[in-house]
Amino acid sequence: MALGPFYGLSAVTRVGGGDWGQFQTFGYMGGIAHPPGYPLIIGSINLATRVIRVDEPAHVANLVNATFATAAGVALFYAGWLLTRSRLAAALATVVFATGYSIWAQATQAGHISVQTLLVFLLVLALVAYDERPSPTRLAAVAFAVGLSLTNHGLSVFMLPATALLVVIRRFPGIARPRTLLTAGAAGLLGMTPWLYVLRGLLVPVPANRPETIQRLSIGDLWHLIVGKPIVVVNESGVTSLSVDERGTALLAEWPSFAHDVLREFGWFWIVLSLVGWLAVALARPRPAGWIAWTGLSTLWFALATPPLLDSDRYFSVVYALLAVCLASGIGAALHGAARLAARLPTRHVGYLAPAVCLVFILATGLRVHQQLTGPARINVVRLRENAAEQAEIGLRIVTTMEPGGVYFTNWTSSWYPRYARHVLGFDRGLRIDTVDFWTMGIDRADQVLASGRRLYLQRSTPEYEEAFKLVKRAGVYYEVLPKS
Repeated sequence: MALGPFYGLSAVTRVGGGDWGQFQTFGYMGGIAHPPGYPLIIGSINLATRVIRVDEPAHVANLVNATFATAAGVALFYAGWLLTRSRLAAALATVVFATGYSIWAQATQAGHISVQTLLVFLLVLALVAYDERPSPTRLAAVAFAVGLSLTNHGLSVFMLPATALLVVIRRFPGIARPRTLLTAGAAGLLGMTPWLYVLRGLLVPVPANRPETIQRLSIGDLWHLIVGKPIVVVNESGVTSLSVDERGTALLAEWPSFAHDVLREFGWFWIVLSLVGWLAVALARPRPAGWIAWTGLSTLWFALATPPLLDSDRYFSVVYALLAVCLASGIGAALHGAARLAARLPTRHVGYLAPAVCLVFILATGLRVHQQLTGPARINVVRLRENAAEQAEIGLRIVTTMEPGGVYFTNWTSSWYPRYARHVLGFDRGLRIDTVDFWTMGIDRADQVLASGRRLYLQRSTPEYEEAFKLVKRAGVYYEVLPKS
């Protein structure tokens, strides 16, 4: 189990920006993230940061995510073994997947990508086992995996039609018995229990959208959180909302991005082998192959049809996971084919064919791992760690040098560094951190803040601010807004 130490040592030790920072901050505070709430990862972080008190909460949150990433690798290994009955094929596919550019990077900080790949592998594992020998127990395992898959990103809904169709086609005697259906239903509900973390917002006030917005939610609020409609909250800092990004319709514009990302993640050799692997699955297990094709294509359609993709990995990770499953099948097919060929040929030298093919795949995997550990993938992870350390220090410097009661204008992505310092590290001091547009820096609200008697600080200066106000750089990283006269 080398994946555990590999991901654990790679984990970022400080708070991140964007979704990472939100998950780390809300996980510690018991908040609810943007739609659809991500109860599995946020709830797990909340529990872990309550139990583990020997380290900074952000690092604990990232170690929780590394644990999910490790579990995803284990699930992939067993799914690959179930498809191929080859431990070598399953292990090689797991290594190729686990060291991918974005998969490795996403495993270093708390987010939804590692959890999403784990859920995909668990459902594949349950479906392949059910398709091989359907039974009430294996149907319950499928139902549990389906329920659990609904506790992360909303893309899991694309798996549901193909899952239901596979179960119905591969039905077994007694599948419609009340006891069997009740057991499966209970298993599905058991998988959905992480949603209790979100439901507690009906009973106690929780942070929603940002730490400063602590409220007791209503049923309507919870529904809006799940489906992504805005929740409007009016407080001292104005009106804020929980909403998803606006989406465009330029389908073809995203194809180059997808092709580049997939090629960077796997490389041509492994992509071709994955496609061969899907054909091998289709010949041996047509129902799981159909499930893989439907899930991959429907997810890809959604990803490419809803630009702009500010973080395409959240969508493409499902495709990466399915390619990894097919890769295990492709490697297994090559190994089994070499073994059968060696057994049929008469000369004694062909006995070396199967070991030679195994050696080729091992060397190819080793070469790829070396490339990842010394090339752009490693550089990317190192930069993530360094950037988090640098920005976390800047966020801490901001909240400790601002005047008590000051207001800080910053964009959403960068807001989590000072928010984490304020709410998690305890440097409150009556500060208010407002999210504004990065280009305007909320200049339309500047006069209102200054008129209230509170000091105003900016993440960055703009020509509009420089024309209307006097800007003074503080601590070398942010600006204080003062009247020009």
